[in-house]
Amino acid sequence: MQTLYTATAIVTNGRNGHGETNDGRLKVELSHPVIQPRPATGTDPEQLFAVGYAGCYGGACAYAAKLLNLELAAAPEVRSEVSLMKRDDEGFSVRVQLHLTLQGVSQAQAEAIASKGHAICPYSDVLKAGVVATDVVGVPIAA
Repeated sequence: MQTLYTATAIVTNGRNGHGETNDGRLKVELSHPVIQPRPATGTDPEQLFAVGYAGCYGGACAYAAKLLNLELAAAPEVRSEVSLMKRDDEGFSVRVQLHLTLQGVSQAQAEAIASKGHAICPYSDVLKAGVVATDVVGVPIAA
């Protein structure tokens, strides 16, 4: 595969921390969505993921329509719901539900666009494939 773009962000203090991209275009305060009282400011990773996935999938569906020679009457609208889930093994997971609205096409055409959109969308691809690589560095404290 050819790398087209890499986004880099650093977050300190996890879900109650600060995140920032290396280019400074995004700076965000994070607040935990479940622990109460939740601060009045800050977003959470699920909200960021919901926006990112909806944007990516919507773009993929617009591209899919072009590849299928279908003309949409308006840009695709994607409402994404990202739910934080607690697993029985004390870990956590997310569940994603996407709601896609496509103007100017039949139901069958919309389903074809949606399917091809998932085949094109890198968010859908990584969720399907479970591709996550982790590089870990331990830094001992000098005595």
